[in-house]
Amino acid sequence: MNKLIIVLMSLAMMLSGTTVQARGWPGDVYPGDTFHAAPYDFLFGNHIDTHIQLNLKTSRGGTPKSLMGAFYIIFTDDQGVSLGIDPASGLPLARHPRGLELNEDGTVKHDERCGISPNIICKVGWRMRGLPGAAKYISHAGVNGDDHPIWMVNRAEEESAPVPGMVIPQPGSYTHIHWITRTSTDPRASDVLDPCNKQNAGQLEDQDPTAVNEICQGWFLQILAVKDFAFEHGGEIIPVHRGIDNRTHLNTVTNYRSPTVVPITQTRD
Repeated sequence: MNKLIIVLMSLAMMLSGTTVQARGWPGDVYPGDTFHAAPYDFLFGNHIDTHIQLNLKTSRGGTPKSLMGAFYIIFTDDQGVSLGIDPASGLPLARHPRGLELNEDGTVKHDERCGISPNIICKVGWRMRGLPGAAKYISHAGVNGDDHPIWMVNRAEEESAPVPGMVIPQPGSYTHIHWITRTSTDPRASDVLDPCNKQNAGQLEDQDPTAVNEICQGWFLQILAVKDFAFEHGGEIIPVHRGIDNRTHLNTVTNYRSPTVVPITQTRD
């Protein structure tokens, strides 16, 4: 019976224009496919939506419970030209699709929209699971340039945690945190604070009101690579191999000692 349900679900999604893999996981997205089609229609409300397809599960009371789906990469630019081979690892270069961005004069800077751009094939790089939580924003500037925003959380289930959910989930490898905005399809979206209601990591830090030292609602994400490739991000090229990936998107710290120039209050006594 369960196998029949899975087959019927997969057939329905294929007819709706969504590519699926075994057991209902979303698959690669080709030009003409529908991106973010139900049930993988969860949105964070910011830039990450250009390269995710996730299904949101909620409790009977409507509170967020979990996410599952796919994290996407591309191996060519929007002209169909290969990104090449990483000379260090010998792996094909890949990066996240960045959506559509225009220059100041209105011309196209890049067009990397999954399912829309004619030369873009969005490949599943990772399978992803998520659990709801919260974290304190620190910064996004790294030694190699701007990178994933850094978030501070607690390790232990302590009563002194500033807000519920500000603890690294266990069991699992939930080492990537991403925030939501008020345009998210997350049930908590209406409660997002002004400092957290930003489209990208740079705005979290630089756009008033700043999110530095603020606690934002979001998700703890665990990612599992499904293929081997060299991932370009944050001024680095990172070899990726099949399996749990704690390297490419790690942005969680705890027991953090703040610099004097940007005071960060502690998250526990």
